[in-house]
Amino acid sequence: MRNHRSFKNKNFRENPILERIPRLAVLGLFFGFLFVVLIFRLYHLQIMEGATNQEAFMSSIVKTQRISGSRGNIYDRNGKLLASNRLSYDITLEDSMNYKTKKERQRTLNGIAYRLIQMVHDENKLNKTIPIAVNEQGTYEFTAEGWKLNRFIADFYGKADVSSLTEEEKSETAEDLMKKMAGDKKFMIDQTYTQKEQEQYGLPPSLTSKEILQIANIRYGLSLNSYRKYLPYLVASDVSDETMAAVLENKSSLPGADVQESSIRTYEGGESLSSILGYTGGISAEELETANQGEAIYTNQSVIGKSGIEKSMENWLRGEDGTEQFYTDVVGNRKTEPVITKAPQTGKDVYLTIDKDLQDAVYQMLEQQIAGILLSNMEDIKKSEMPKAETAAQIRISSDEVYFALLKNHVIDTERLKDDKASDLEKSVYGSFSGKKERVFSQLTASFEAAGPAYDNLSSEMKGYLDYLVSEAKKSKLITSKAGSPDWKNKSLRQYLTDCIANGMVDLSQIKISETYVAIEEEERLVEEKLLADLRDSQDFDLKIYEAMIGEGSLTGETIENLLYEQGILSNDDPDRALLQSGQLSAWAFMQKKIRNLEITPAQLALNPCSGSAVIVNPQDGEVLACVSYPGYDNNRLANQMDADYYNRLSNDLSLPLFNRATSQLTAPGSTFKPVTVIAGLNEGVIQPDTSIVCTGTFDKVEPALRCWKRTGHGLITSPADALKNSCNVYLSEITYRMGTQADGTFSEGMGLNKLQKYADLLDLNKKTGIEIGEAQPHVTDQFAIPSSIGQGTHNYSTTQLARYTSTLANHGKSYDLSLISKITDSDGKVLKSFEPVLESTAELPEYIWAEVAKGMNELVTSNATLKDLKISAAGKTGTAEEAKNKPNHGLFIGYAPLEDPKIAVTVRIANGYSSGNVVGVGKSIFEYYFQLKEPEAILTKTASNVKNNLRTD
Repeated sequence: MRNHRSFKNKNFRENPILERIPRLAVLGLFFGFLFVVLIFRLYHLQIMEGATNQEAFMSSIVKTQRISGSRGNIYDRNGKLLASNRLSYDITLEDSMNYKTKKERQRTLNGIAYRLIQMVHDENKLNKTIPIAVNEQGTYEFTAEGWKLNRFIADFYGKADVSSLTEEEKSETAEDLMKKMAGDKKFMIDQTYTQKEQEQYGLPPSLTSKEILQIANIRYGLSLNSYRKYLPYLVASDVSDETMAAVLENKSSLPGADVQESSIRTYEGGESLSSILGYTGGISAEELETANQGEAIYTNQSVIGKSGIEKSMENWLRGEDGTEQFYTDVVGNRKTEPVITKAPQTGKDVYLTIDKDLQDAVYQMLEQQIAGILLSNMEDIKKSEMPKAETAAQIRISSDEVYFALLKNHVIDTERLKDDKASDLEKSVYGSFSGKKERVFSQLTASFEAAGPAYDNLSSEMKGYLDYLVSEAKKSKLITSKAGSPDWKNKSLRQYLTDCIANGMVDLSQIKISETYVAIEEEERLVEEKLLADLRDSQDFDLKIYEAMIGEGSLTGETIENLLYEQGILSNDDPDRALLQSGQLSAWAFMQKKIRNLEITPAQLALNPCSGSAVIVNPQDGEVLACVSYPGYDNNRLANQMDADYYNRLSNDLSLPLFNRATSQLTAPGSTFKPVTVIAGLNEGVIQPDTSIVCTGTFDKVEPALRCWKRTGHGLITSPADALKNSCNVYLSEITYRMGTQADGTFSEGMGLNKLQKYADLLDLNKKTGIEIGEAQPHVTDQFAIPSSIGQGTHNYSTTQLARYTSTLANHGKSYDLSLISKITDSDGKVLKSFEPVLESTAELPEYIWAEVAKGMNELVTSNATLKDLKISAAGKTGTAEEAKNKPNHGLFIGYAPLEDPKIAVTVRIANGYSSGNVVGVGKSIFEYYFQLKEPEAILTKTASNVKNNLRTD
């Protein structure tokens, strides 16, 4: 047995093939199994799930990008182009690379952003997504407030709703947010970099505060796009050819950067049409939140209408975005040319009812007339020597008010005076100012002493400074007011502060106090230091010092006029400068000449008056032929990428150029309301066409008595038409008195008001006009029945509302909604929508009433000193509306022509224009221009109109 087993083992050992058979079988079975699994898996992936996997694979390499559609054009009624688009080039950036570490990603993107910023030479072209700026001290400050600021802070913290913000987050300063944004947890924007980082990432040795902010703008914009694949961030728009070439040449070292074709909105309407057209701009977070309405129409890179027609007709004007697709490699680099999958669509064209030439002409007429009113009320006398005006009509403008206006309204930039690059004259003026300021602060410091001078013993100048100091402290709520507050004028400032602190009227949280408990004397000292420090930093207080310098003569009119040349407001080539410097032209004569020639405009001076409005309507259908607000602005500088400096200047301009005075300024209508009172009296039967009333100059049936504008009285007024012709206050007051007289013979204020309201409502003065841009809500009087009958009381209407009222008078009761839109067409000219007249209401009254009103308004035209030589039959009514005793009255004029078949209804208002006599000339010029009664050159002289003050206040 032993031998047999040995034999078998020996045979197997000596035959290796026999020995391997079982092992090969096992391996074969194993690999066979793997092969079957592989075949099954390939079948499953390619056959059973092939379509799904192919779609998933393709989506990972096919990228979709949006192509912006162009906005439609805007034309006037005659087809003149008012708003269009021009080709521009934008710099964009995508975050398309893969990085090994967070630090590498942040440093690389910061380096790319920095290099792009250096290539864009005009910083105004850079897109701004963060409402933060760097001030003159080099620190960060917010450029937004309220909801807009809170919306940004909420976005920064990733919160969907502003209400989710904590109080701590809401109180974040610009410095705090920038520190977080540039920190390691966000974008890692350091102030300094090592040599290695400079070489690796293209960063400089150090960054300024402004450069950190500019990089943060780009990085924050990129972060907003992070949830949308391949939506590039707009770094800069409308860049120069030089910038475009630089980006394209360096594209290989700027991954994600590109140049894209775009369009820029341009306007041809000039300042006269800016208030109607408005402007476009980048969509805000608030607008984006509400604009899409469930459909992805807009992105955070979209341009949208911000005001005017651009805003109200946004749904028609906006283009429809298209899309393009392209392939990329695994790191995001494009491997194919883009293929347009959806062509972008151009927006629709909007035709306005406005006549551009008429609009421009009326704008010029207003400016000429306002300049003329200013000139006629300016006197070469110091304000301190000016006699006190007893009435609004007696208010005059002193020479130092005119000179100071150029500083107060920032025509002359006082900040530039202290610049290192200031001229010798500018440095000299600033030196005088600095010396004056230090003397003022020495006196202010002395005023805090317990034994300081009593208020009554101070000069009027120092009283003004101290009044300002206390009022600013109350405005900032450092000092609060309460019942029984101490009167600081009866004691020293220090004692006043002691009393305020003792009464808990000082907000000590505004003062940095390091210790828990501080003696009251120390609190006084800290409050005093805070008050003086705030005052020293106040530009408004600096202006008060400049005003005092002008008043005392240390800053002369001639010096101010020379500053106009130094700062480029007037051309150095102007021969008048040599005449001024040689004494051949006095400072006052020089100023008058510049205003007369409109080289210095009423808007720049921002004195009273400095603004006006006019609306011209076709009374037969409500089409608005002109809607003018003076002053206007250059909407090209606000459209697209807004010129922030220009916008800030407009926002701070005291003449309020961004405020549409035609649609939004509300004032009393004055005597232009008197036709309503006549209509009410005739229809209520309290007067007849032959009713006579004697005007003695005073209506004394009520208390207080109401005076007629003609103090000596008109004598016998023979009819309602005669009352309108003479604008007799007594006659109109008698009408309302009769309408409000009860059965027992007593006068009811409420009954009189109700009658006036009834007929004001009948003529649609209680409604907005339907005009397609923003409009204020009118207010029909609800107090003071007798004054209300002559257009005072609490009446408040815009120029557009008075224009519809005027056209309703012309139409004998037919009231059409006003419209700025004529039609909408596609790019081929096909009319998509026509705007038909909308008859809002019809005042069904006997024809004799309309005839009586028309007769009176026509007699006013034929007897008015300005209008009587008008070579067309017309109806008109003048009006003067009082605002305040210390301001000139508003001047108004309404009218229509021809009398028999009215083609236009005209409304003009010059705010603080003194009287209707100063305004009626614009109405006359409009009639002459529209009906071609004179050559345009004879009407539009480009110089101030020769205005002689008409003190009639009808």
